[in-house]
Amino acid sequence: MTNLFVKYLFISVLLFGLTSCEPQQDGAIDLGLPPTTATFTIEPTGEINTYTLRNTTEGAFLFQWEFGNGTTATGEVVEVFYQNMGDYEVNLTVFNQAGSASGTQTINVAEDAPIDCDALDALKFITNCDSKVWRLIPEAGALFVGPGDGSGTTWFATSEDDVDVRFCQFDDEWTFTVSGEMNYDTKGDIWGEDYLGFDFECAATADLGPAVAAWGDGMHSFVVTEASGVEPAKLQVNGLGAFIGLPKATNGAEVNLPVSSTTYDIIGMTNNGNQDILELEVNFGPGVWRFKIASF
Repeated sequence: MTNLFVKYLFISVLLFGLTSCEPQQDGAIDLGLPPTTATFTIEPTGEINTYTLRNTTEGAFLFQWEFGNGTTATGEVVEVFYQNMGDYEVNLTVFNQAGSASGTQTINVAEDAPIDCDALDALKFITNCDSKVWRLIPEAGALFVGPGDGSGTTWFATSEDDVDVRFCQFDDEWTFTVSGEMNYDTKGDIWGEDYLGFDFECAATADLGPAVAAWGDGMHSFVVTEASGVEPAKLQVNGLGAFIGLPKATNGAEVNLPVSSTTYDIIGMTNNGNQDILELEVNFGPGVWRFKIASF
């Protein structure tokens, strides 16, 4: 009898211990479910090529928009303007307490909007409301790379000697026309780095391999987004291989093969008495590349 009692007591204590160790559930917070998709409406405002986008996803509290033309916005209701005709894929990402979801729709813009170039500071500066030729400014610091924290720390910058060593880079020309065309002219030679198949030397443009040939001479398009609030003006170049300053530097990465679009922040538009100076910046993830080009 004594042994039976001891066994019973042991089992009772064990079961009580297991029960008492169960986690408390009373204080758990139910975050609900993440949205399954993001939905929104698109309505013309009555102004040419201008649309109101309105979130219709229930339960979301944060809204991030990508408009398909290199510009972004936040807010439940936003407005977007497209200068040029074409199809633009709009992406909305929404967030609630449990997670996020995205949804896309396409806006078809049937015609180009009339351009009042004189009223658009960045476009006027870049094109002179006609056409304008730009090159890297032949001075130290024309190309710069460093952290994007505003510290001014330099990882690399071209020197005065580089203007001569890289003569094939400093004679490249970008011609912008008010109609939205950008012509890139290498003058027959390029600065060839390892990702282009060269040993950091001037090389003939014709010697670019097939995989990177799109970084050679070419006609591309561009879109200028004027400054708005705290957002700087932006210059987006479009077309496979379109770039300014350095081929590999693009949004979010340094690449080894041409991409179809890169958007630059316009961080400076000045005049030194003889030339207009345009300073561009692109964040490639670990840091930023900056390019200073001058009108000729």
